[in-house]
Amino acid sequence: MYGSDADEASAEAPTVGDGVGEPVVEPAVREAAASTTTAAHARLKGKDRAARPDRVSSILVAVGAGPHTGATVDVAREIADATGSWLELFHVVPSDEALVDGDATPVGDREDADAAEYAAAGDRLLSSARDRLGDFDRVDRWLVEDRTAAGAIVEQSPYYDLVVVGAPTTGAVGRFVFGSTTDTVIDDAEVPVVVVEAQGDTSLDVA
Repeated sequence: MYGSDADEASAEAPTVGDGVGEPVVEPAVREAAASTTTAAHARLKGKDRAARPDRVSSILVAVGAGPHTGATVDVAREIADATGSWLELFHVVPSDEALVDGDATPVGDREDADAAEYAAAGDRLLSSARDRLGDFDRVDRWLVEDRTAAGAIVEQSPYYDLVVVGAPTTGAVGRFVFGSTTDTVIDDAEVPVVVVEAQGDTSLDVA
């Protein structure tokens, strides 16, 4: 199911003579939401932040351990197929500061995981997300260290046309990547944000 903010619906479309074509962001998200069977909802936030609403050439896809991530990747691919854009699979591991302060989510049952274990777990998540894309080849992957996932996503958002994230996730598993991260990204990202809620659990296989 597709959704967008009510206040965004009143935003004026570009007029002829602006040098901008027909908007593509909202139709692409609507189409992706309708055609992705693993997604219950895909909501477009901050539609008015699009610098070029008629073009999507790059998409930042937040990849984490939460139940919505598989559907997030699926929706991102559908949008990329509709717009011809590149995907950046983006995972954030806790920085040394986050580890010292105890702000990081445990790796499996390990409360005392070190940086190397977080990096290895993140690499497995990115590999699983890449595998989920199948033969889609306009994709890169990026493992980043930061104090918070939200901060890293917001910092990188100006370099992309769209950000795709999973819906908020509660509990220890999703706290670091999708706890309050989604709300922060919606509020602070400099480009439109698509928030994906899965139809059931679509956690990535990282065995």
